[in-house]
Amino acid sequence: MRPRRRAVGLAFGAVLLFAVGTSVQAGWLLVIASCLLGAVVAGLILPRRMVRGIEVERRAHAESFQGDEVRIDLVVTNRSRGARLAVELRDEHVAPARAFLPRLWPGERVIVETHRPASRRGVHVTDRVVVASGAPFGVAEARRRVDAVSETVVHPRLVRLDDLPFLQAAPTPERAMHSAPRRGGGPEYLGVREYRTGDSLRHVHWPSTARHGEIMVREFEREQTRRLAIVVDAMTDAGAGETPLDRCCSVAASVAFAAQTAGQGVRVVAAADGEPISIARAEPHALLRWLAELRPGGGLPLADVLALLGPEVLGAETVLLALPTWRANSLEALADAVADLVWRAPGVVAVLVEAHTFEGVDRAPHLEPEDVDALADALRTAGALVYRLGAETDMAVLARARVMA
Repeated sequence: MRPRRRAVGLAFGAVLLFAVGTSVQAGWLLVIASCLLGAVVAGLILPRRMVRGIEVERRAHAESFQGDEVRIDLVVTNRSRGARLAVELRDEHVAPARAFLPRLWPGERVIVETHRPASRRGVHVTDRVVVASGAPFGVAEARRRVDAVSETVVHPRLVRLDDLPFLQAAPTPERAMHSAPRRGGGPEYLGVREYRTGDSLRHVHWPSTARHGEIMVREFEREQTRRLAIVVDAMTDAGAGETPLDRCCSVAASVAFAAQTAGQGVRVVAAADGEPISIARAEPHALLRWLAELRPGGGLPLADVLALLGPEVLGAETVLLALPTWRANSLEALADAVADLVWRAPGVVAVLVEAHTFEGVDRAPHLEPEDVDALADALRTAGALVYRLGAETDMAVLARARVMA
């Protein structure tokens, strides 16, 4: 029970009228003072009754995407024998929402439809709805928490990206890649060797057969699947609504889907509990869930994560870095680590998510625009392809060959 200012005002008015009525012997003032005091007392007792016997069931979608509008229904039932007045529902699932019911008759069942923006990526689990009422006089508010368990997974925002300059279609959808040529049935000519049982006679190399006096066949290189490694910096995060880490996860998901469409194998890496964790060869749904569950606070700066990468980038044709421009990713901290990565991987792409352009990061330790310019120039000098994304930047800029500072 939480008294409101109206309760204080009514109580003060009752005391004042009682004092004046007593001094001037005016009975009607005493009656008014009694009515005001009665309203205060009743207003402190009755709201508790108004929130009893109310049950709430929440019906929410199990999955959604960041930026979508999610429909969530609240099914309210009055199980009591009396009417319930001025009932307010307060629900925090996915996004805060309120609904007001002026009256609920005994046994009445009402479905309240709400639409809420899924502004934050993640797994949203909410176990209760707050039922509140200040009826009948509004001098105090009673609140009651009603059990209503729901889980909604908000996946990163997914943007269709076509013709990314750092992705090339693989000749086969096979999800593996070898660093050295393997014998197989691909189009590339590898050499000749003696005939073995099961070899196709179409591959007989007649000049070599005549020269060696035995059947020789052509040997081909096995087709290889290209690989893409995506590293997401999850060291920290801040902001209201969509955050820099949310945008990094959106970049990772969108580029990963574009790579899989092109037949490339994808591995996504981040840090958790002080060490790199990764997901590879995952189906699209599993990848989205992994990114939705990725939380900030991995315990490792991005430079340290890159230094620890081994099998995660082995055989990768391209390594994409999705990093917010926090102060921990300054030029001094990151330039050498990226330069070393350029030596280990054929192609390195750095997507700088400009943290200073997001709402609610004023107090977070982010790089200033001139520092971001210097970082971008240094990474380009090291040999990385650099893109810059602000809070309002269309992710389609990744389809351009290069974004200048």
